[in-house]
Amino acid sequence: MVSAGLLSAALVGCGGVDAIPIDKTAKDFADAICPKAYSCCTADQLSSNDAAGKSEAECKTLTAENFTGLLQGLQNSQSAKRSKFQQDKVDVCLQTIRSSDCATLNMTNRLSGVPGCDTFATPLVAVGGRCDNDYECIDSYCKFPEDPDPPGPGVCTTGAITGQSCTTSQCAAGLVCDPLPLADASDDICVAPAANGATCTDPHQCESGVCSSSGSGSAMTCQPDTSAKCFYASGCAVAGGAPGVVALLLFGGFATMTIARKRRSRR
Repeated sequence: MVSAGLLSAALVGCGGVDAIPIDKTAKDFADAICPKAYSCCTADQLSSNDAAGKSEAECKTLTAENFTGLLQGLQNSQSAKRSKFQQDKVDVCLQTIRSSDCATLNMTNRLSGVPGCDTFATPLVAVGGRCDNDYECIDSYCKFPEDPDPPGPGVCTTGAITGQSCTTSQCAAGLVCDPLPLADASDDICVAPAANGATCTDPHQCESGVCSSSGSGSAMTCQPDTSAKCFYASGCAVAGGAPGVVALLLFGGFATMTIARKRRSRR
């Protein structure tokens, strides 16, 4: 007699209602991303993303492999009822990539910054619940014990608010960790990034990530980011995560998500 648990596992593995179409979705992303990457970006820009490869064909292979690892992690999370895969969000992201011109795509240096591609996982774990990834946590992030022995699961934890320390915690939605001075983490605090024109002392305080002066002796202000961009230069994950921390996972390391999920929220 087959137990209910084994039957559920079999259904997931064989395409049951809770199964993510891993292979197809990974291929769909690779087929959408790589032709655009190689028509919109320079080889130098793509060199910072291991998944981009050295050719469009290699890009498709590596990107599909990395998405396979990510999607398998999402499948495990969904099976444990900690998150829910959203095919409709995948469809929106893919359509955006396929239909957008280079100018639209290259407004960002990361795939998760492309409109509609920030997430395709809905979190199901409330604050205080067990988690393995940020994208499982509702309005929070997955916090792991420092140097656990033996290693264990994380707990969904509310992010630090404006003015609170981000030395050992991530910042809440819409905030970034401002490391001042850079050599001393003890006074790092969460701040709301400012719009262009606002006074600043370092790039972390600006929405654009650019803080500079217009001339000798003038005050430092947030300035527009006019640097050349490539949407696949740093292919941050589109799995999603804690609000404001979408970019915790890098395409080059989807299979090693436990490393990235411990990183503090930095711009």
